[in-house]
Amino acid sequence: MISLSHRPAEKNDFKRLTRGHGSLAGNLLKVAIPGSVVAGAFVYLAFHSWLAAVIVGVGLLAASAVSNVSFFRGVRRRQTAGDPNTVEIITVEATRVLDVEHLGSNGPAFCIFAGDGKALLLIGQWLNDYRSFPCLSFRLHRWTDTKKPIAIETTGKRVTPELTKVRLRPSYRLGDVEIFDATPETLQVDLDRQFDIPRH
Repeated sequence: MISLSHRPAEKNDFKRLTRGHGSLAGNLLKVAIPGSVVAGAFVYLAFHSWLAAVIVGVGLLAASAVSNVSFFRGVRRRQTAGDPNTVEIITVEATRVLDVEHLGSNGPAFCIFAGDGKALLLIGQWLNDYRSFPCLSFRLHRWTDTKKPIAIETTGKRVTPELTKVRLRPSYRLGDVEIFDATPETLQVDLDRQFDIPRH
């Protein structure tokens, strides 16, 4: 069984969201400004042009500032929204867990079957943060708008996933968490049908 519910965002959700992102002032003072100075110095040494060095340095600083401001504004917007549907909870009572061949370093990848014709595909190194995962019983919390995972709350014992020859293809368009119709016996075909979107 795979069921969905919603809840407001909590303090721990925001802590997880900003983990590894530092603070706006800290990022600008400790990373953006020194990085821009170093990049500008390299450009000057390579081309002996103060103009080129300043353009590159200021450009990198501006790009970093815009990126950081945008990220922390997004966090602040979530904190003040008070939306009861901010976080989606996917509750899973599964029957099987299959190990799927992932692409490059973007793994692991697990396909979890709930016995009702539904499957949950989880992809990414963020899964390595959970030593008790994969398991057959858990709750996955993710942001409702971006569908990005927040945390996994395991409620069952860890299981060893079944090895398969099923693989993710470069042409797939996938997020970190996907719910789709599938069976273990037809998984490759189901993945191709659902996510193989050729580029035009």
